[in-house]
Amino acid sequence: MKRIHPTTGEIFVPHRYGDGTFQLADPKLGRVQHLATNAIRVKSETEAADYVRRGFSLRMRGKDTNKVNLIVAENIVF
Repeated sequence: MKRIHPTTGEIFVPHRYGDGTFQLADPKLGRVQHLATNAIRVKSETEAADYVRRGFSLRMRGKDTNKVNLIVAENIVF
C-alpha cells in the first residue's frame, strides 16, 4: 500500500507505531475519526489492507518528510 502526493510526488507508506500496530480510522465517525481514542489498531499490514479496502483511513508516513498523516482509503493504492 502507498499513497503518492499529487503535488509533491512524496510517497507515503503505512506507519507502524512503537507498539508494532498500524492505526486506522472509521469514516463513519466523521469529524472525530482522527482522534487517537477512536483509532482501530491492527498488528499486520495485511489486516490494515483489509480495512482500507472497506473504506477505512490509514495513518501513513511520508518517506521524505517523515510526517504521519491520516490518509483516506480513496487515495491509497495497492
